Parts: sequence; structure tokens; C-alpha cells
Amino acid sequence: MKNWLTIGQFSKEVSLSARTLRVYEDLGLIQAHTRGENKYRYYTSEQIELIERIKNFKSIGFSLEEIRSLLEIDISMDSEKLKSLLQKQLIKIESQQINIKSQKSQIEAIISSLNKNNQGLNAQDRRFIMTHFEKVSVIVAGVRDLEKTADFIRGHIRKSGKDIPVTIWDGSSQLPQKKPFILVISENLIQNTEVAKLAPDLVIIKELSQSSTKIHAAYVQLYGSVGPHMSTILNADDRAVVELAANETIRKGRTYYFSKNSGLKPQISKIGGVISDGEQIEIYGFNQNKGPLEIKLKKIMGIDEEMSLLASLAAVMDFGLNETTLREV
Repeated sequence: MKNWLTIGQFSKEVSLSARTLRVYEDLGLIQAHTRGENKYRYYTSEQIELIERIKNFKSIGFSLEEIRSLLEIDISMDSEKLKSLLQKQLIKIESQQINIKSQKSQIEAIISSLNKNNQGLNAQDRRFIMTHFEKVSVIVAGVRDLEKTADFIRGHIRKSGKDIPVTIWDGSSQLPQKKPFILVISENLIQNTEVAKLAPDLVIIKELSQSSTKIHAAYVQLYGSVGPHMSTILNADDRAVVELAANETIRKGRTYYFSKNSGLKPQISKIGGVISDGEQIEIYGFNQNKGPLEIKLKKIMGIDEEMSLLASLAAVMDFGLNETTLREV
């Protein structure tokens, strides 16, 4: 009991009456550290700091009920910590405003084009419309870690309050009939004629087994009935994928690259895409901003998991997501 204070001693230390301390205790703002056999309340010197924080909140206008709510959120809350949290919230809101302003400008431009009736919408405008109304179809194809990529994409979208189902196709089950969807297809199933009927809005080519005329033709058939609003996400570190990207049909649409090769940063910063050094990710072209949008990785990832994350970030470049949702990886 050496460091314990009676309610009388404690009240003197914090310059509050014993009655006020009992009110604080009744409200749940502070609790006596213990009760002795004599039923007396005892406090510790460490609780003085809590009382000072309560008094500080009162001095700037908070009611006792409001202070209790703040302390329930974080028992260590004080005015400085509250200020820091509000600063972070302000940054988040400002980021949202920039995003909203960009979307507003694009919508106004699209409406203007529609009003003119004498010119078609460009690929970028059509892509914006498709994503704005959430009717987007995504195909994740290649030879490995496809499901992880699809899960990352779904996770990014979920953080914005939306959801897109993921279907892993085995070649015999039914393909999705309506958008939106994220479809995972392994390379050996790409040549299936049913796949060519999907007309996806976005194709991610994660990795190829090899570069061959047959494989190239299988992927190109995905683009047969799709206009140039279609986007393709390509692994810039996979030589076979880069060779496929040179195909004339694929080049008609929008292309984003993802890579861990820092030597490709100048090209990706111009073309648009995602690049990582293992600790920080830079995204160029997110929501049509030149960027870069920088994201710190919160954990060390294996190469396959990190490439899946990079592919997923490139996939949602034009989905109108808030920057803060991506920073939570």
C-alpha cells in the first residue's frame, strides 16, 4: 500500500473534491485502484495522469459523458493524441476531396460529350462509366498465384464498401453470366471457346508458362469482341508477358504494368502502373493522377505474394477507389 493514496490524499493531489471523484467513478471515468478491508477507496499515483487528462478535456468544453466516450475509444487519449487523430482524418478527407474533384471533372466532360451527340466517347470515358456503375468484369489469368491476386482485388474493393464475387473456373462449371465478377482462369483453360464469349473489361496476365503463337492466340481471343475501353494488367518482369503485350490487338486498349525491377521505373511512370522495391510501392496513374501514390508495405512479403499484390493494385487503378483504402495493405 506504499504507493496507494486514500481518496482524501488523492483529491489533494489532483485538486478535486472527494465528491467530484465519486461522481467520476459513478460515470466510469475512473475507478479506485482497490478497496481496503475498511472499504476505503485507494488510488495510485499513476491515476493522477488520467485525472489531468479528464480535466484538460473539460477545459476545452467536453462534457463528462463525451470524455467517457473518448476514453472508451482509447484509455490513453489526451488532447494532443486527439489532435493527431484529427490531423490524420483531415488528410483522409482532403484525399477524398481530390478524388471526388477528379471524378466530378470527368463526369462533366462525359456529359458534355454526350450532349454534343456528334462524337463517340473515348476509351477512358467508357472505362470510367463501366467502373462507376460497378458493372465490371475482371479476368485473372496465368500460371500461378491467381487466386491470391483475385482475393487482393476483392479486398481493395471491399474496403470501399462494395463487393465483387470471385469465381474460380475449372473448365466445367458455369461461367458468370452477369457483371460484376472477378474470374480466375488458369492458362490451360484460356483457349476454351466459352471464355472468349465473356468480353471482359479488364484482364490481368500474371505470368505465362512460355511465349508461343498458340498461347498468344488464346489470350488475344479474349479481346475479340471488346472495344478499346478494355484494360490489360501485365507483369513487366515476365519476358513472355512483355512479348504478348506487343500484340496489336492488345495495344488498342489501356495497358498498365507491375514490376519489382527499379530499372523500369521511368517507363512505368510514363505508361502507368505499379512498381515496388520490397518496402515501398509507387503507383503511377491511380485515378488518372500522374502520381506517384506511395504505399509503405507493413510486412515483408514473399516474392509471389508481393507480385500478386502489385497486380491487384494495377487492376484497380481506374476503379475510383479512395487512396486510403489502398494504403491499408
